[in-house]
Amino acid sequence: MSHIFLSYSSKDKVKTKKLATIFEKQGWKVWWDKNIPPGAAFDRAIGKALDQANCIVVLWSPNSVKSSWVLEETYEGRERGILVPALIETTRLPFGYRTIQYVDLSKWKGSSKDAVLQKLLEQVAAMQPIPLPAKSTSKKKATSPKLSRKAKPKSVKAMPASFKRKLSGALDGKTIVFTGTLSESRNAHAEKVDTVGARFVNTISSKTDYLVVGEKPGEKKLTDARKHDVKEITEEQWHKILNKAYRRTLLGKNIVFTGKLSESRTVQEERAEALGAIVQRNISGKTDYLIVGEKAGQVKLDRAVELGVELIAEKVWQEIVGSLG
Repeated sequence: MSHIFLSYSSKDKVKTKKLATIFEKQGWKVWWDKNIPPGAAFDRAIGKALDQANCIVVLWSPNSVKSSWVLEETYEGRERGILVPALIETTRLPFGYRTIQYVDLSKWKGSSKDAVLQKLLEQVAAMQPIPLPAKSTSKKKATSPKLSRKAKPKSVKAMPASFKRKLSGALDGKTIVFTGTLSESRNAHAEKVDTVGARFVNTISSKTDYLVVGEKPGEKKLTDARKHDVKEITEEQWHKILNKAYRRTLLGKNIVFTGKLSESRTVQEERAEALGAIVQRNISGKTDYLIVGEKAGQVKLDRAVELGVELIAEKVWQEIVGSLG
């Protein structure tokens, strides 16, 4: 059964519970991790709930932006075009989500009649098979207004163009799972996976293509990988596959730089050209990637979003060119 999936940090449980209660009073089915049955596998239960969700509401806060679980759940919502972000406490959003409009609930006191909360309800309602019930003071039976696709708020109408996957050829659409202790964080790997057109997930399924195995891997993931005949590779093998994908990703692609970079613009451009990329000065319909440094130009960012240009954080860019020599 479809439902609203709440993605949040356990440290924000009080405010999350209030929102869940308000959603349920609208007649909507809500899932959050308090619903996991005792004894159930945590990751499997979350994976199933995500698959069945028709709307993923992420509650951004200083706590949730640090949660790998929240980032993965939010990525799922973004990829499927069903993400509704809400800011419950002022914080700097993770890269990749700063251009997605959110509802600011940072000053919300918990009232169900709050005007800003109503904006969130409207956005969530646009995702539901049954819209918000109409309020009526007459004795006639109230009818529910029909919400057409055109009536959906802009922020949830579809996945932003900037996040449309760019296929690289080597890892196109592949699903990657990591296990064990690795040389880099899960978030760092997730960014790289996304850059080359693959999908980072946390659980093994029949759709998984690779399991990257680090030191002291999880027994469950190893067992599930063998059950589903998933190819197991070491982190070193993964980097070799990734480097091939990087080369295919950059060859002949048009790249623009914006913001303050860790090295001079000239050095960055020369590196890009050495890897077969074509450096542009301005965003155009032919641009493939925008490399984003600190204090990036808003004009270029807006133009990139409008034209569906892939955004790559400079940190990730440096790792890419560094690994390719």
